[in-house]
Parts: sequence; C-alpha cells; structure tokens
Amino acid sequence: MNNYEKIIQSIEVERKELNRLAARYGLQHKRVLQQSVLLDQLINKYNSLIYANLQRKKPIA
Repeated sequence: MNNYEKIIQSIEVERKELNRLAARYGLQHKRVLQQSVLLDQLINKYNSLIYANLQRKKPIA
C-alpha cells in the first residue's frame, strides 16, 4: 500500500468517526471540533502529496 492509499484510508476512517461523533454530540462539541481538525490535517497532507507529485512531473513540450 503506497502513501496515497494509506492517507485515503485514514481520511475515510476519520471521516466516519467525525460523522459518528457529530451525530452523538452535535456539531459544536469539543470532541467533534478536534476530530474535524484531525481530518483537515489528513486532507491537507494528502493535498500536499498530490501537489508535490505534480511539481515533479516534467512538461510534455
């Protein structure tokens, strides 16, 4: 499993946890907000990997 797949899998797990917590506690609860920050960090990490990969590609022409 490569880095992209690991991060995508982690994002999905944490997204499900966020939804579970939000349903249980409501959107303004401290635990829900902490989970949202964690999910945002994973998404940012994924986007950074994608962007770095695009920067390494050579132009066609």
